[in-house]
Amino acid sequence: MVSSWNHTWFENLMDMTHIPKWRLFAVVALVFCIAFGLFQYARPSKDHGDQPIQVTLAAADLLAAFTSSDSTDALVIGQVIAVQGTVQSVGAMSLVLLPGISCALAAPLTNPSLYEGTEVEVKGRLVGYDALFGEVQLDFASLIDS
Repeated sequence: MVSSWNHTWFENLMDMTHIPKWRLFAVVALVFCIAFGLFQYARPSKDHGDQPIQVTLAAADLLAAFTSSDSTDALVIGQVIAVQGTVQSVGAMSLVLLPGISCALAAPLTNPSLYEGTEVEVKGRLVGYDALFGEVQLDFASLIDS
C-alpha cells in the first residue's frame, strides 16, 4: 500500500488554509495588544528631577492660593515648583510641610528623623489640591540643598 503522505511535518504545520481568516486576525490582534500593554506597563516614568523650577513659594502662600477664592493663574498643575516650609511630619518616602503641603518623595530619606521641625526647601511636581484633607500635593519631590 502506498502512503498518500507528501508533506513534511513543517509544511503541514504551516498550512493555514484550515484556519478561518477572522480567527487568525483575532489571534494576531490579541498578541499585538498584549505586547503593547506590557510595553506601556514596563515603560519608566518621566524624570522630573532634571526639570527647572518654574515657581518658588512659601508653604503658607501655596496653600492660600488654593484655598482662597483668588485664581491660581501662576500655578499650573503638573509644573515643577519649589516650596519652602517647616517639616510637620516625615516618613521614609513622604513629608508634610506646615500648614499642609504633602510631598511624595522620589527617593527615600536616609535619616528621616533629622528633618522633623526643620526649615527645608522641596522641589516637586504640583499635583493639585486635596479638599478632603486640605492639602496641596506634590509628587516626585526632593529636598533642595541650601
